[in-house]
Amino acid sequence: MRGAEVWITGVGLLTSVGENAPENWASLRAGKCGVARHPSEENASHPDNFAYHGAVPGHEDPPEVPPKLASQRKFLNRSSILGLYAAAEAVACAGLDMGEVAPERKSLYVGSGDFTRVGYVDFYAALKQTAGEAWGAPDPATLNEASLHRVSPFFLLEGLPNNLFSYLSAMYEFMGPNGSFSSLSSCGAQALENCDRVLRLAEADVGLVVGCGSWAHPMVLLELDGLGILSRAKEGAASFRPFDKRRDGFFPGEGAAALVLENAESARARGAKPLGRVSGTANCQEFSSERYISVPAGAVRHSVESAVAEAGLASDDLAFILPHGSATPQGDAGELSALLESSALLESSEEGMDPIPLAGWKPYTGHMGSASDLAEIVLGLCALRDGRLPPTPGFEQKDDVFEALHIPTEECAVSGTAFLSLSHGIGGQSSATIVAAP
Repeated sequence: MRGAEVWITGVGLLTSVGENAPENWASLRAGKCGVARHPSEENASHPDNFAYHGAVPGHEDPPEVPPKLASQRKFLNRSSILGLYAAAEAVACAGLDMGEVAPERKSLYVGSGDFTRVGYVDFYAALKQTAGEAWGAPDPATLNEASLHRVSPFFLLEGLPNNLFSYLSAMYEFMGPNGSFSSLSSCGAQALENCDRVLRLAEADVGLVVGCGSWAHPMVLLELDGLGILSRAKEGAASFRPFDKRRDGFFPGEGAAALVLENAESARARGAKPLGRVSGTANCQEFSSERYISVPAGAVRHSVESAVAEAGLASDDLAFILPHGSATPQGDAGELSALLESSALLESSEEGMDPIPLAGWKPYTGHMGSASDLAEIVLGLCALRDGRLPPTPGFEQKDDVFEALHIPTEECAVSGTAFLSLSHGIGGQSSATIVAAP
């Protein structure tokens, strides 16, 4: 039993291709990609692929906030600032006055994965100033003096993963069930699942779910490259090509996405209109003896089948599927194998029906870590509403073993009442979310 029905009443989205949800959807429809070459002094000594990412222009400062919180803005890191913009858009989109909801009936769940403050990148300017052209050992006293003027005294506080969670809690007075997740790619979906369950169990009336990430940073690029999951950029920004035989990894990005969830009865009472409904969620973990960055097909299959069973899908309900699509050779193969073998999806396909179309949208914005899964849910709602599915950038030909899967190379019409979104994390984690039309 799912319990109470949960509506999505507000959405917010900020990426390299749009400052809000409508702009992002228009960019996808137009085939606009935000990944570009951004060389910098910090990544000049690394391979050229370090210069490719999807960066959000501007937005260096937070949006307008209550005066009581103005002094706390200096503690916010880059992804938290982006998350504030997405959260504010989602609340405004929902037409919700947070002050009219009792604090203990408001629920907040945030997924973050911004590790840009790990390491000593903040000290680069001070080191450069004191080390000289030969980069010799700097004089300690001179370095200390330079650091006092060139390094923010709050740089350690900016690295806290619950940065945005704390700020939003105070900003909107969330005092109900809550959680802050920091498990990279799938923690946006984790946050959504937890908030959905809290509302279904009537432990809260309103929930805000936010995913934010900033992977367009030298330190993060170094870590990702060390894992061997970045594209080699042999064809520039076009090298990010999920599901294609030539795939060799992804390009990172930055951004934030937010959803306002409401108990349907409470939302209906205030005259709210749903943008969509959360129908099924699942998070599964599977140990793999293979290299730990692979996507174990068993975990994907289990999460998909659990979410489909919870949603109670009929044969023709699914309009499309949005796989994780990180474009790594092992990751895409494991994910597509699971979709091909999933009994839940095979059973929902009647003889004579067209296969369910798949699309990977990360190349439009860059892989935004914790923001990507929620961002694709926001965009999936737009696709479901308009009945149009933008294609996977860079995809031309699939591996022979996946020939039965339908991966359109051009925008196509779709019909159905729901879609499936997938997200996977390092170490065998898999999340599945089914979102239905209003």
